[in-house]
Amino acid sequence: MGREKPRKPHRSRSEKGESAHDHKVFEIPGDYQDPNGRPVDHKLLGSLVGAAFEGCASCQDPLLTLLVEDPTTTARLVELACVSTQSMLGGLPASMTDDGVSGASSPEFRRLARAGLNGANDAMFRACEQMSPADRRSATNTALDTLVGILAVG
Repeated sequence: MGREKPRKPHRSRSEKGESAHDHKVFEIPGDYQDPNGRPVDHKLLGSLVGAAFEGCASCQDPLLTLLVEDPTTTARLVELACVSTQSMLGGLPASMTDDGVSGASSPEFRRLARAGLNGANDAMFRACEQMSPADRRSATNTALDTLVGILAVG
């Protein structure tokens, strides 16, 4: 049996002189529910948008994993990206809805955005519920990029 090496006592970040790893949590307005009455997880959504806005990939990844398991909150994020884009541009460009037009939007995001055109948000929520978590993650990545870009400009 060997000798155990003495270990340094564990110190918290604040003891080491580092600041706590926190991000601004974006307030997502409304007591929002999907067409079936399921609530949106506003705290999770606000935390994810805050981490994405600050470019913190180490926080985004676990939050994304949680978000894509919740189709209602995922659809709300896509909806917010679409509404923000419509407000800024006066409508959604074809590159966000049409699979035949080149652009950065994922096919999964385009499918949801297209389903929600003309105020058919309930169709968007239903389509999101039918997606796999991997497809929702792809749609979420586009929605986050879009929303963070709009927030950065505004």
